[in-house]
Amino acid sequence: MILDIRRIFSAYDGPVGREFEADFSQEDFPGYRVPDKVLVSVTAVLEGGLVMLTLRETPCVEAECARCLDTLRQTFPIERTYDIRKGDWEEEEAELPFSPEGRLDVEELAREEILLEVPSVLLCSEDCLGLCPVCGQKRPCGCAPREAETDPRLSVLKQLLSD
Repeated sequence: MILDIRRIFSAYDGPVGREFEADFSQEDFPGYRVPDKVLVSVTAVLEGGLVMLTLRETPCVEAECARCLDTLRQTFPIERTYDIRKGDWEEEEAELPFSPEGRLDVEELAREEILLEVPSVLLCSEDCLGLCPVCGQKRPCGCAPREAETDPRLSVLKQLLSD
């Protein structure tokens, strides 16, 4: 979805609000997927020479738990407000994905916010114990903890440490 910011500055006649569904299922996110369509809402209000743009979305992310490898689904409510000044779209290092004509790609902005807000390490729960190093099953698995086995080649170092 494209929002014409230049037009909001030149012919403002009240708040601009849009809602659309974005499909990020084919996007390459780091370690997770966004398989379902995401409802994105954007509101733009001109106040005192600034366009205050508010973006809201709640993507549902699917990934593997970093500890136990179970599949997980989590939602991440995202709300972000940007202050846009007249001519911001002309800057080379603009924070937002503007076209040279002052149009803002809101779908690209929503994708960037997902990249910034979703953590790089996802867990099925904070108290996930992970996988058992003995049997490879999800803990608790019932395996008795083994004594730390050391490589026999390192026994000389063990003797040095005990002396």
